[in-house]
Amino acid sequence: MTELNDDLVTATDLKSIGEILKSKREELSYTVEHVSEVTRISLSCLRNIEEGNLEALPGLVFTRGFIRNYAKLLGLESDWMIEALNQTYESQLNFLETSSEDAALEMPDREKRLTFFILGGAFTFILLILILGWYWNTKETTLSNVEVENTIEAVMVEEVQNSSPTVITDTDIESKSAAEEVIPQIKISPLSLVLVGKKDAWIQLTIDEQKAQEIQLKKGEKYEWPADQIYELTMTTGSTASVYLNGEEIEIKEDMYNKLYQTRLNKFSLTRLNN
Repeated sequence: MTELNDDLVTATDLKSIGEILKSKREELSYTVEHVSEVTRISLSCLRNIEEGNLEALPGLVFTRGFIRNYAKLLGLESDWMIEALNQTYESQLNFLETSSEDAALEMPDREKRLTFFILGGAFTFILLILILGWYWNTKETTLSNVEVENTIEAVMVEEVQNSSPTVITDTDIESKSAAEEVIPQIKISPLSLVLVGKKDAWIQLTIDEQKAQEIQLKKGEKYEWPADQIYELTMTTGSTASVYLNGEEIEIKEDMYNKLYQTRLNKFSLTRLNN
C-alpha cells in the first residue's frame, strides 16, 4: 500500500494513472469485465486507460468522465488524476503545434515552390472541370427546351388539321423523362434522433457506424440527426438530455442520472417501446 501511495504523488501522465488504476483493481480482485459492467465503460476504453494509450481514447471530456467513474469505483481520489490528464493533453497539443511550425520552417524553398505549383495545378484542373460541367449542363438544357417546344408546336398543328387522337412520339417520351430527371429525389431517413439539452454538456454520437463526433449541447435547445440504421450515443450523465427516437421518448432510469450513459438505438428499439 505504501508503494501505491508514492505512485499517487509522482504520477504525471495517463500511463502512470493507468498503472495505478490497474494496480488498485487487481488489489481488489476486480476483473476488467466487472468494472465495465458496473461503470458502463467499454472494455476497449478501460484497457486503453490502463495501458496509457491516449491516442486510442475519445475526446478529453469523455476520458475525464471515464477516469472519474473508474477511480470512484476503486475508492481512489480522482481530482489529481484529472489535473494530470489535462496537462498531458495540453502538452500533446503544444508538441503537435510546435512540430508543424518547425516542419514548415525547415521546408526548402524548392519544395515550397513545388508544393505551390502542384496546388495551383490542382486548383486549375478542378476549375476547368467545373466550367466544362456547367457548359454541358447548359447545352443539354437548351437542347431539351428546343425539343419540348418543337413537340408542342407539332401537336398543336395536328390538332387544328384533324380531330384524330394525339400520337405520342419517342421525342415526347424522351422529353418527359428528361423533365422528370430534373425533379430532385428527396431521401427520407427511417430513423430520427432528437435530443433536448437539460444542461450545457458534451456528448459523443456515432451515426450508421461512421466516425464518432463530439457535440456540445446547450440547455433548453433541441438537436436532431437522421439515420438509416443505428445510433451509438454517449452522454456524461443520464441527465444530460432528454432522448427521443422517431418521436418516442427513450426512458433513462434514475440510477443513471449521475453516471456515464451509453446506448445503441435502432429500429428494434422502437419495437420494444411500442410493445
